[in-house]
Amino acid sequence: MPLPSFAALGIDDVAVAVYRHVVAGAGLADAAGAAAGPTPQAVARAVHLDEATALAALERLRSLGLVQRSAGGEGYGAVDPRVAVPAVVAARADALVEVRAAVPELGALFDEGRRPHDADELTRVVVGHAAVGDWYSRLEHRATTDFVAFDRPPYVVASNESTQRVALGRGVRWRAVYTVASISADGSWQGVHRLGADGEEARITHDLPVKLAVADRRVALVSIGHDPDRPEALVTESEPLVAALHDLFEARWRSALPVPGTPGAGGAAVDWAAVAARLASSSSTVPATSGATVPSRDQEARLAMRPPPPPSATCSPSWRRGRPTR
Repeated sequence: MPLPSFAALGIDDVAVAVYRHVVAGAGLADAAGAAAGPTPQAVARAVHLDEATALAALERLRSLGLVQRSAGGEGYGAVDPRVAVPAVVAARADALVEVRAAVPELGALFDEGRRPHDADELTRVVVGHAAVGDWYSRLEHRATTDFVAFDRPPYVVASNESTQRVALGRGVRWRAVYTVASISADGSWQGVHRLGADGEEARITHDLPVKLAVADRRVALVSIGHDPDRPEALVTESEPLVAALHDLFEARWRSALPVPGTPGAGGAAVDWAAVAARLASSSSTVPATSGATVPSRDQEARLAMRPPPPPSATCSPSWRRGRPTR
């Protein structure tokens, strides 16, 4: 019966043929008539190989512990295959486990080799309150001409309204789209109007899919999860991706309602009842499958009863909020 392939053990077909011959006990008798393991010459003749190839196969089998040299002679004898073969299989299995354990390290090397090697990578993921908040601050400081943001809960860090004022003061056009949930807590609208007095343009919508900030259409920060305990965001300077995110902002900006009393909304007095009515009216045009959050009756009532904003509290769009981090 032919032996199966031993390739998984690193043994080629030539060595398998040699091994079968040795296991069978074929060989020559020594001068005293005692059985002796076959010599390389005998193996070469029996398996139809040249002597060098036969010797190489025998030494390969010997290195694996499948055969052994005859004491004081040139012959090779087989170790009991019921012991030797399982031992080789077990050793190879252990080696394969070690190779599998190296997969994560190899994967990391693979990824590293395909990342840009300059100091500033085009796209990266940041995790945690400090890391996400730090990148939002960087974008605020880096903006020179244009800053746009989506504001929706949950919030990552407390507000630093002065940073936004400095940007507005140096001529940055600052636009933010807020959700109904953004302004459901007391104090939120006051900050919107105070920043509006400094030049922020604000609009309100039912819901937003992500938190977003884009500075100068060159770098963007976008949420990839809404877990308040473990915020994650994508930072990118990839031109196509930044352009796509900016287009998303523009689309939502066009469909959102201007916040009364802020730039772009006209100079009329704030009519919160009208704002609530418009939100309620526009919600009827939102498809049921869109996932948008329709203002609740409580939120509409709070909007309708909202008084003019006093000069207090703080508010800054997207990842910041002037109340305890949630």
